[in-house]
Amino acid sequence: MSTDLTTDLADLVEAASDGDITRDDALDAEAPLVALGLTSLGQLRLIQAVERAYGVRLDLDDDPVYLDGVGPLASYLRARGVPG
Repeated sequence: MSTDLTTDLADLVEAASDGDITRDDALDAEAPLVALGLTSLGQLRLIQAVERAYGVRLDLDDDPVYLDGVGPLASYLRARGVPG
């Protein structure tokens, strides 16, 4: 992965959505990822990919607002010590 967390997360969104949401779409989105077409299966894939890539457990018991987009997800990860 590159050194830019947001860009790396956008790549993970593209992979988790099987390309339905492109990297550029994920980076430019003002709407939540679900509104862009990220399915519940895609969300699970994204969560698993993020947990594997960054060694951080994403807490689904809290309000998963971090799944609204790559910006909120990057902020969530940075708050948990992930550099970038």
